[in-house]
Amino acid sequence: MKQIFQKNLSFFVPTVIIWLIVLACVLTTTKLEQMQFINSHNALWADYFFWGATQLGEGWFWAATILLFLFVSYNRALIFTASLVLSTILSTSLKFFFNTLRPLAFFKDIKANWHFVEGVDINIHLSFPSGHTTTAFAIFTMLTLFARNKNWGFVFVTLAWLTGYSRCYLFQHFPEDILGGVIIGVFSSVLVYIWLMNLHTKNPKAWHKKRLFGRGE
Repeated sequence: MKQIFQKNLSFFVPTVIIWLIVLACVLTTTKLEQMQFINSHNALWADYFFWGATQLGEGWFWAATILLFLFVSYNRALIFTASLVLSTILSTSLKFFFNTLRPLAFFKDIKANWHFVEGVDINIHLSFPSGHTTTAFAIFTMLTLFARNKNWGFVFVTLAWLTGYSRCYLFQHFPEDILGGVIIGVFSSVLVYIWLMNLHTKNPKAWHKKRLFGRGE
């Protein structure tokens, strides 16, 4: 675990720092203050930008990423799939366990001129944790672990946090939901990576390095 962290400081250090900053904001301000601040800082370009950013947590992006890894090697595609399945199970289970209200329903009795992005359907239930954030961090954590050039970690952590912030910008989640998604996504990918990489190292199979249309790494 320590070695993995040290090799991927470009991803994990910014993740921890930003997570702690957001946690401090969550602990020192109310949900209304948090969402009013985020919601009031809007612009037309940002509507399009964060709609695009939130796509990185959608199922189609998950499926496309796994498909791409089938062209790298089957074992990496399997590891990637396992991390996303685990993170989805954990996130969905916690959603139904806590069954918290999303911003639109939580603030239904408060008169406020909220900004909504046109074309985005606003959900009202199962707020904690954020499933999109969970998926994004599971994907980008694994991409970081697989990357040979660890400087890519800066790119991946930026994309992951933009996905998380987009969920608040689109009025779908609270910051605390994002914090939960970050933990689940990172934990799932690191756990699966350690487990399956060790398993494949100790019990190598011929198919591990195979890929679609040829031999893998």
